Amino acid sequence: MDKRFDVIIIGSGAGGGTLARCLAPSGKSVLILERGDWLKREAHNWDAAAVFEHNRYISSDTWYDRNGRPFQPQVHYFVGGATKLFGAALYRLRERDFAELHHHDGISPAWPISYQDLEPYYARAEDMYHVHGLRADRAALQWTLSVPAGL
Repeated sequence: MDKRFDVIIIGSGAGGGTLARCLAPSGKSVLILERGDWLKREAHNWDAAAVFEHNRYISSDTWYDRNGRPFQPQVHYFVGGATKLFGAALYRLRERDFAELHHHDGISPAWPISYQDLEPYYARAEDMYHVHGLRADRAALQWTLSVPAGL
């Protein structure tokens, strides 16, 4: 392939899809690489037991931890990524989630960025995805997602 791209996005899920949407009007040449195929539209898509209890759409991959022990990663490979099967809720981390955390196994260091650094992007994403609703966890600023008809 001799085509050159300004941006190559790996994965068409929440992150990749959102980035592609933001870049679309830029005039840049964008390529999205997706491992998965289109998710077949069928009644099981809306069956919570089939999706979440029986893992109907989970990849059969086996991954290995740093000690060589196998585990099933619970990933989905589809155009649209795991967002094809998520619960339609978008979360904000709490401001305190960016700080150093002391717990029984030690210290989790503070993030190198702050909540204030990300807040404009949270606001932009919430606007883009028509996020609205009552906060179920006021500290986490949890909102439910509304997808416009026809999408």
